[in-house]
Amino acid sequence: MRIAVQGLAAIFLCLACTAGAGAADVPKCLVRDPSDTVEYATARAKLSPKELLARLVYAEALSTGFGDDPLVHEAIAWGVMNRVRLAERSESMKKAYGSGIRGVVFKKGQFNPAVSPRSAFSKDFLCPREPALWRFALEAAARAMAGERNPLIQTPWEHENNLSLVVNFYYPKSTQAKGPYPPWEGGGALEFIGDVMIGDRMLPAEHVRFYRLARPPADLKPAR
Repeated sequence: MRIAVQGLAAIFLCLACTAGAGAADVPKCLVRDPSDTVEYATARAKLSPKELLARLVYAEALSTGFGDDPLVHEAIAWGVMNRVRLAERSESMKKAYGSGIRGVVFKKGQFNPAVSPRSAFSKDFLCPREPALWRFALEAAARAMAGERNPLIQTPWEHENNLSLVVNFYYPKSTQAKGPYPPWEGGGALEFIGDVMIGDRMLPAEHVRFYRLARPPADLKPAR
């Protein structure tokens, strides 16, 4: 009888460990008071830049309608870091997109899950719940922050400067999309780049439409 009880205790202990491991596969949910902004909730939690970027990637990827595709996560992470790196070398880009990962993530009018509590995806930013998708987001954030083999560095200018001018993206299948094309398409300041090869796989433009600045910023500072 004692052996049986000990056996049951061991089973319950294993189940508890498994549940704990599963809980550790996603980050802690952030609590936002009704009067708080999403940014304030993240500042109070003192998130690392990597976790902040991963939370944005996770929520943005879900908003595309293709959140189960790791390529979508990776492409979004690179797009965000392209803004960060351009802003480090251009005051005009800093003004347009923000400074550093936090500044870019919370730049007004850019990423709805991060800046608007009314966004249907802000809850995913605050509380990622899918372990597999969170791993996609974390891995994508780590690769983009490392900066090696950026799939959005494609043109001679980009290779020469080790910077990508691909800074705008649009999700045509998102529930938030107002049409198949963004309002800036055809305006002359940004050029649609088509499908994107990431590693040995192609990310179709119907999942994410990427746009390159038509001209490099005139105030670009030399690399240090």
